[in-house]
Amino acid sequence: MYILISITLLFGIYLYINFTQKKKIEKIIEAEWKEKKILSSRDNMKSVATYWMKHSKNSNYLGVDSITWHDLSMDDVFHKINYTQTSVGSEYLYDQLHRIQLSDNQQNESLYELMSKDHRLRNRLLFELKKLGKRNYVDSSSFFRESFGNIRHIWLYIGCSFLPIISIIVAIFNLKIGIISIFFSILLNISIYYTNKLKLDSNLYGTSYVANMIATGKKLSKINDKNFQPYATKIIQSIKPIRKFLFFEKIISLGRGTGEFEGLFEYVRIIFLLDFISYYYMIRMLQSHKAQYKTLWQTIGELDSGIAVAYYRHSLDDYCKPTFIEEEEIIFHEMYHPLIKDPVKNSSHLNKLTLITGSNASGKSTYMKAVAINAILAQTINTVLANQWSMKPSFVISSMAVQDNVIEGDSYFKAEIKSLKRITKLIDSKIPCLSFIDEILRGTNTIERIAASASIMEWLSTKNGMNLIASHDIELTNIAHSIYDNYHFREIVKENGIFFDYKIHPGPSSTKNAIKLLEVMDFPLLVTERAHNLANDFENNRIWQILS
Repeated sequence: MYILISITLLFGIYLYINFTQKKKIEKIIEAEWKEKKILSSRDNMKSVATYWMKHSKNSNYLGVDSITWHDLSMDDVFHKINYTQTSVGSEYLYDQLHRIQLSDNQQNESLYELMSKDHRLRNRLLFELKKLGKRNYVDSSSFFRESFGNIRHIWLYIGCSFLPIISIIVAIFNLKIGIISIFFSILLNISIYYTNKLKLDSNLYGTSYVANMIATGKKLSKINDKNFQPYATKIIQSIKPIRKFLFFEKIISLGRGTGEFEGLFEYVRIIFLLDFISYYYMIRMLQSHKAQYKTLWQTIGELDSGIAVAYYRHSLDDYCKPTFIEEEEIIFHEMYHPLIKDPVKNSSHLNKLTLITGSNASGKSTYMKAVAINAILAQTINTVLANQWSMKPSFVISSMAVQDNVIEGDSYFKAEIKSLKRITKLIDSKIPCLSFIDEILRGTNTIERIAASASIMEWLSTKNGMNLIASHDIELTNIAHSIYDNYHFREIVKENGIFFDYKIHPGPSSTKNAIKLLEVMDFPLLVTERAHNLANDFENNRIWQILS
């Protein structure tokens, strides 16, 4: 009777804990969607980038490169979108945002729509994904990406694991020899265990998360929903050959809890070297069924990132789905930058070649970055921050936030040349390309800068692809006016300062504000007046005065 009561009580406590955990998770999910605010902390970016970094090293990889990613502050854009619940999901989404799709750009749209509209299914998925959770540097994709090293000479471990059992049998016939044999076999196995424990524990860190993934997959596969059935079927098929992985993980987890008999179970694991034997068969299982494990990993990642995209759309006031065309042009209405609070929206019809001029801080760089970011989002998650967007599918590449490299001994100009070389190389490969160059060749003197810039612009006009170039050099608007469409950003100069509308306007820029900014910042009057005189004299005579 007491045993029955105890079991009933423990079962009741188990049900209560599960019930309260479920209610807590459901409350968090409801708050996140209602308040449009991600409640979890930011991911560790080095951990998140693991899958993409190794994926991008493939010789045939084409996607957003690290320079363009940095130019556009895409880590911050990723954080805006990253509502993923699992390490798999965040790594998958990070890779997805790098992966430009030149065809089948809308392949995940049905999933985004499903996660947006079917809140019951979405909440069920979120519940299981939140329970799986995130773990830094777990690198769970490595088990299908590479040949994972396994325990060598496993037969020695298996043989040693049998020594205590054999010793017990010997003790039945000869107690003295048996006891000595038991003592030395246990001592040997404990020595083996602790000698190799540190390395094994680091490996078990990854396999324990894999086990949780498989367990989560089993729960997801049981979701009875006709719209979810293709995913459930895929998960069932991928889990089938690796389902015994959970059995070995349970063996390894013996004695790691806080129960009364956990200490005893831990000694059993140590004495019989169960961790090493179980780990060996777990790794062999994953390596023998890489394709199935990869399918499971990618399916969980796709579902998690799909919910994240649906959430991101839900959090936006305005967005649209892009239209893809064959012409080399980008057409958009009320487009804006995802990282700016209360952004100014712009509408444009950009053809193959565009030159943008304007004063400092007028909005050129922000506009170009907004176009580039939205071009990436259009071709990765089928989402654009605009009312309307159409473009030709193209790889996005930029040269914007160039910096000198002290370690490699590169000056600013040399670093800029290397950055531009990436663009010419990609364009020369005849891959459809959309390039963004901000302040072209600003690292050198005026005459050579204008000459080299004009030459590069002319070369770009003879190649396939679209190009947006920003420059302070008004001379380029005259040199290239026959092949480039000219646009500009402007400012309004008043007594109390300079004001910008951050709107793009047709035609070249006709205003300057550098000297006015010196005045606004209270530079000495002699400096600003002399600057005005020198500039006016040069514009009238095309010759600079010699300083005296």
